[in-house]
Amino acid sequence: MKQQNIQCLRIIGCFGVLFVHMSGCLTWKNPIMSLACYGSKGVYLFFLISGYVTFLSLEKMERLDCVKYYKGRMVRILPLYYTIILYQFIVHSFVLKDMPGEGMSSFIKWFRYVFMVNNTLPADNVFWQNLGATWTMSCFALFYLLVPLLKKYIKNFKHSLILWLILFVAGKAVIGIWNVYDNSSVLCLHYFVFGIAAYFAVREGRKKEREYLLLCVIGLLLFLMLYGLYDDTFWLMIFGILLVTSLDITVHNGMLQKVIDVLDEYTYDIYLIHPLFMGRNFIPSSLLDNNFGKVITAIVGTTITALLIHHLIEKPIQKRYAKAKK
Repeated sequence: MKQQNIQCLRIIGCFGVLFVHMSGCLTWKNPIMSLACYGSKGVYLFFLISGYVTFLSLEKMERLDCVKYYKGRMVRILPLYYTIILYQFIVHSFVLKDMPGEGMSSFIKWFRYVFMVNNTLPADNVFWQNLGATWTMSCFALFYLLVPLLKKYIKNFKHSLILWLILFVAGKAVIGIWNVYDNSSVLCLHYFVFGIAAYFAVREGRKKEREYLLLCVIGLLLFLMLYGLYDDTFWLMIFGILLVTSLDITVHNGMLQKVIDVLDEYTYDIYLIHPLFMGRNFIPSSLLDNNFGKVITAIVGTTITALLIHHLIEKPIQKRYAKAKK
């Protein structure tokens, strides 16, 4: 049974990212647009939820079948992802012809996206790191790759909290010493692990763990607020509190629940597809004369494309995989 609070948080994260990307294409200046920058924090909400939901889905397994797990993850995320990458390859290689570099070497670099290491390996050009806002997919891929290892060694709330603290402090040290890209896949792992800590705080079923987590989070929040550090860590703490404290929220309205179910089903599609309609693609934003045209194009284009890919590519592959498992 799906947890309604997770569904709602996932929808909030998805539309937060959609909002911030859309605002970057618009020239409107108003209080609503000024809040758009906060939508980018939806990415870290996705990371947190992924850590929580992944361990929730594996909690009944004494021993994790790695092959089965990896196949399930690939069937879930790769069909849409590779469709997007194929589209980007065709557009930038044969239509716009704007790939950095020359000759065969530029084509070989597409393997960064094929193997989902574009945001894990260093890149000399943002084109090879975050084309179509796909940098987060490297983060998801690295986390899913490490799940069997994390599952084996993280046994309780204390383990998860200690690992999160180690990753968090080490990441800050690396950023401070070498001034590296702070959204690289390795440095984003602590967001997922914080979600795992939230899972164990809930799973262990004692108020002590939840209260301990909340006290840690509130304490860190106060520290960050005291020094004016409203960074991604601040929002991670906020999201952690929301996730743990919203578990008992129940939607009783049937119609509202149907809307939530539909939106939740398409969050991944919307998340990956919407950037296609906000940059230099087959419909360049420069050809749209006004803000309303850009908004309508983004909404209609994302909706239609999400429906087509979801039902013509993703669903058939998932159904075939489900039949093969029986």
